[in-house]
Amino acid sequence: MNVFERAKTALQEDLDLYEEVNSRLEEAEWPDLSPLGDDLVAVHKFALELVPASFRVFVEHVADRMQVPLDFPSIASVVALAGCVNRRAMVKPKRADTSWTVVPNLWGANIGPPGFLKSPVMKAVTWPLVYIEEMWRKEYRLALEDYEVAKERAELKDQAWKEQCKQAFKKNAEPPIRPDTSLVRPAEKRLLLMDATPEKLHEILSENSAGVMVLRDELTGWLADLEKPGRESERAFYLQAWNGDSGFTVDRIGRGSIHVPFVCVSFLGNIQPARLRGYLADALAGGPADDGLFQRFQLLVWPDAPVSWTLVDRRPDAHAEVMVEKVYRTLASLSADNPVCMRFADDAQELFYDWLTALEGKIRGRNRLPPVIVAHLSKYRSLVPSLAALFELADRAAAGDVPQETDISLDHTQQAVGFCDYLESHAHRV
Repeated sequence: MNVFERAKTALQEDLDLYEEVNSRLEEAEWPDLSPLGDDLVAVHKFALELVPASFRVFVEHVADRMQVPLDFPSIASVVALAGCVNRRAMVKPKRADTSWTVVPNLWGANIGPPGFLKSPVMKAVTWPLVYIEEMWRKEYRLALEDYEVAKERAELKDQAWKEQCKQAFKKNAEPPIRPDTSLVRPAEKRLLLMDATPEKLHEILSENSAGVMVLRDELTGWLADLEKPGRESERAFYLQAWNGDSGFTVDRIGRGSIHVPFVCVSFLGNIQPARLRGYLADALAGGPADDGLFQRFQLLVWPDAPVSWTLVDRRPDAHAEVMVEKVYRTLASLSADNPVCMRFADDAQELFYDWLTALEGKIRGRNRLPPVIVAHLSKYRSLVPSLAALFELADRAAAGDVPQETDISLDHTQQAVGFCDYLESHAHRV
């Protein structure tokens, strides 16, 4: 049998097998098809006790007036709190090993479908920060006017000194001592940024060593921009800004070099589930977007949509708003040159060590979690210290007492641990 005959025989056998299988499939009784379903992984319900006592009435009223999940104003408030603090406080999570220092800046995002009032919630929560920055802007304008007047006087003094020197040289006399005309242009204090180029953000950080907070109402646009070719350096800049403890230098022809010893950014945004799905597909598959950027959004929540709605029409709680504004203003006035030093109290330290031990067990493979979840949870090492420190600072600022060295209480550490457990359930849903 030649090669063609063997091939013909093999092909006929394949055809006979196909017809037999196909006949059996047609005779088989198939059950009715069922939809695959689109149910989401269950998440923990947010408990009001997880936010600082000084913020509870405020976030509860915002959620009730807007009829949104309590998660949205709570997450926005905590990130706004981090934006006010940033490098104005430092946490040393371990008792003896002081080389580990945590800057309590945070990245967070609220996930929900269109029309879920994510943007109004962000506006309602961050308005005290807008007010604080407006006060700073007025102070800057006054300081700039004084600087311009002083600059003109200094220039006149310098001109007069030069004329006196000329006369002295003509008379072969001793020239007068040059007057001190050195002036420092006032720096504009910033707290919030909404649409700044990386170059401008870097320049602003050079004058604001405490760091700033970036607000992006639609997070998808920001993520899409970072995916464009040629934006690799911008992506690297934000990755470093999340750490809050590393320097960054930008060298440009015409603009020279600008060095920032510590770039520190807190970040708050909103995103829709459908758009998030497209972005995360690359990260889940280990693609170019899998560099840990999105995993840095530690405060990432996707609550269930409310099934009922109640008409609520009442004024915001003025006392609660004044309290929150006082906390933000007090913390934003702290100095980054002499930050508050924070450590866990003895009982809180023990709780943190227990929590950290359990976390490391998850990360290192005890539960065999997916790599994307491991990458996300690994960022939690600094999350409990950051949250506990922010909660401690918030309640102390509300009481009007923020000492230079502050112990973090057991109560605030328990809040932080509970907050992380809640966030972990949302990470699995995402």
